[in-house]
Amino acid sequence: MKLKELFKDNKIILTDGAMGTYFTELTGESAELCERGNIDCPEIIRQIHTEYMAAGSRLLRTNTFSANSALLGTDHAELKEILMSGYRLAKEAAGDNAVVCADVSAIYENPEMEMDIESEYRFIVDCFIEAGAEVFIFETLSEIEAVMPAVRYIKEKMPDAEIITSFTVLPDGRTRSGLSVRRLLKSITENMALLTAVGLNCGSGAAQLYQHAASFFSYIRENTDLFTIIMPNAGYPSIVNRRTVYNSAPKYFAEQTARLKELGVSAVGGCCGTTPEYIRLLAVLVGGSEAASPKAAGFSDVSKKVQPMFSSKLVSDKFIIAAELDPPNNSDFTKLLSAAAVLKQSGVDIITVSDSPLGHAKADSVICSARIKRELGIETLPHICCRDKNINALRSILLGAHSEGIRAVLAVTGDHIAETDRGIIKPVFNLDSTKLMSLIGEMNGDIFADEPLVIGGAFDPASPRAEFALKRLDKKIGCGAKFVLTQPVFTDKAIDCLRAAKEKNVKVLAGIMPMVSYRNACFLKNEVPGMTIPDEMAERFSPDMSREEAAKVGIEIAAEIAKKVMPYADGLYFVVPFNRAEMVKSVIERLSIPKNRG
Repeated sequence: MKLKELFKDNKIILTDGAMGTYFTELTGESAELCERGNIDCPEIIRQIHTEYMAAGSRLLRTNTFSANSALLGTDHAELKEILMSGYRLAKEAAGDNAVVCADVSAIYENPEMEMDIESEYRFIVDCFIEAGAEVFIFETLSEIEAVMPAVRYIKEKMPDAEIITSFTVLPDGRTRSGLSVRRLLKSITENMALLTAVGLNCGSGAAQLYQHAASFFSYIRENTDLFTIIMPNAGYPSIVNRRTVYNSAPKYFAEQTARLKELGVSAVGGCCGTTPEYIRLLAVLVGGSEAASPKAAGFSDVSKKVQPMFSSKLVSDKFIIAAELDPPNNSDFTKLLSAAAVLKQSGVDIITVSDSPLGHAKADSVICSARIKRELGIETLPHICCRDKNINALRSILLGAHSEGIRAVLAVTGDHIAETDRGIIKPVFNLDSTKLMSLIGEMNGDIFADEPLVIGGAFDPASPRAEFALKRLDKKIGCGAKFVLTQPVFTDKAIDCLRAAKEKNVKVLAGIMPMVSYRNACFLKNEVPGMTIPDEMAERFSPDMSREEAAKVGIEIAAEIAKKVMPYADGLYFVVPFNRAEMVKSVIERLSIPKNRG
């Protein structure tokens, strides 16, 4: 089957999704080994192609994206086996029901690599032609010139071959080589006689890609006869061996990618981070139709379609894992989102975001929470403090949080502003935490009646006045608190107080904060109010430890504490040190989490 035959009815077609990241998910192996899977584990590669077909894909890409001598470090004999097997496995899954595209990666000049690039292209193309390929795709391109030697060679060998070139445009509107969309379109137009289709893939999620895709495909539609394809990533990226790896929600991806139908594209699908489930959900929304209603796939409906699970777990007595991230002090959310992705992968149920702790201005907790929820598909719990906002501001931010699908908040009074800043920064404290809880309760009874916010509070079991802390807890419960997150627990005395709190009508998530070094342990012990760290615990660190050695000790201590507090808690609340989510992941892996979490 050829592309023109596939698109003859002008119906929107579904491509497949990612290969490398899904291969890693299924096997635990690095995506770097994915192409070798064509000969090392062909049953896995065939299974992936078959799952995409079952999900609705009608355009499959061979598992050969990085299959060249330079990237695989292999000789031509083994490379040919990888290429031939890659095409055969895709063809077996496709049968007569889908187009199989021979996937050829761009090969760029590398001063450390001795390779005749044109000869390498010819070898790869010859292997695919011998295997029976008639359609070729060059994807994740930064510029068309890099692959034109291969494109011209294909057309010389097989004039009827159909060729797709697909480019990566980053959120700033440029390719990785710095080309603007305008220059990119000019280069495509100059070579369009050799092409059958053109597309955009990788580099961005669907929502980010929409703006650049609109102008890109409008130009292609008005100035060429090329078919058009778009294959976004599944959310926020991290790069692994030139592949972009994502951890995002299939439902969100499907809703945002279906919105791209409005651009009149010929085919939609997925790139890095997507799986057959993403394509299956996309198929439901696309439905083989020619256009989509902007209202049906718009942003405003997405958050309301996400079913909050945190509140149901509180009610059903399921053990909960929460983790707190510190918002950035600038507008770069890269590290925050990367840490959140690790936490989601580790099995964390909900991510909390602090609200400018210690009175130092940081990115807004609700905005951070909404971004994490939207891009990663995990529930979030913003801390909302009273220090910087009057009643109007608090009501406004609660309305905004609810509109983003946030259904749980932590009401806190907020740390006081440092004395040195008081002449410049004015605290508000129009309300305290209990009055804020009452305000939320009023809004739940009126504005949020259909989907009320679950109210949480803070509790310090290490307080030197335990009776006062428990009495304060009673007041918070009376004001509507359904759960509390405790200050980090380090001592047996704090565990005793935790046990007393658990007997009350509130869910208690015990605070666990891994220490990261000797310096960090000393700082927490001596300079941070409310941190009571036993000497013997701090002394398990030493000043001459390496970062890795100190992290190992911190993980061990945190796991020991977690095991001691779990019988007296309804869940664990990890305070992630310096957003080092891998440490929390290691702690979780050492625990026997109750089986009733599901």
